[in-house]
Amino acid sequence: MDVNLFGLFGKSPTMECIDNPITNEASLVYSSDSVLIGKFFSENRSPVKFEDISPYVIYALVSTEDERFYLHHGIDYQAVFAAVKDMMNGHARGASTITQQLVKNLFKIRSQYSTGLLGKIPGFGIFVMKSKEWITAIKIENKYSKQDILTLYLNTVDFGSNAYGIKTAAKTYFNTTPAALTPEQAATLVGLLKATTTYNPKVNPQRSLERRNVVLHNMYTHGKLTQSELDSLSGLPIMLNYKVENTYDGRAQYFREALRDYLAS
Repeated sequence: MDVNLFGLFGKSPTMECIDNPITNEASLVYSSDSVLIGKFFSENRSPVKFEDISPYVIYALVSTEDERFYLHHGIDYQAVFAAVKDMMNGHARGASTITQQLVKNLFKIRSQYSTGLLGKIPGFGIFVMKSKEWITAIKIENKYSKQDILTLYLNTVDFGSNAYGIKTAAKTYFNTTPAALTPEQAATLVGLLKATTTYNPKVNPQRSLERRNVVLHNMYTHGKLTQSELDSLSGLPIMLNYKVENTYDGRAQYFREALRDYLAS
């Protein structure tokens, strides 16, 4: 796909893009004595390191989104074959790995990259885009460790409520840090990834609770929770401490607006 023969395939993410992925991050404004007084952002995202993320988030994510994550190299062929079989029987299902989802989040292949001449043929557009996702996923797996991929994914993904990345999501829904997320909180956030509105605990609390318990059960079946832990956690209500952060939050609003105007000039 890197060699776009006669414009047949359209452009794909280059190795330079993969080596230096770009994500929108919040700009933090600090006072002279190192106190955070506010943020500027279009997507409220602040990255964290792998060691600053609760292991329960990792358990919940892998158990639910990509159970063979540590076994494949970007494409889960077993899941692809199962998805094709289900599609032939009239039942649609997803087969994207965490790495493929990361490709979608980072590079917006389906909206920012053309399908080339082949994409103009009816039915070929989705095949071209999927092929690009697969190829780019393999490149990412060859470039980054599994730990790096999980960190990039969790720092990139949209959790709804203008919460991009696990740090902002933990703050928005539970007023906590990624490292302090409990198993049920981690399961709630991972449950959001299937549909950020449908399973939003603020908007649809019952659906969110049901989805959270599905994620908890996945963690149990993959040996990350005991039966007693599953039973206990599944019976808990979702205890939100919900607040959507916006650019007007914080201190010294007039100063920050003046700073924004200065930076924009």
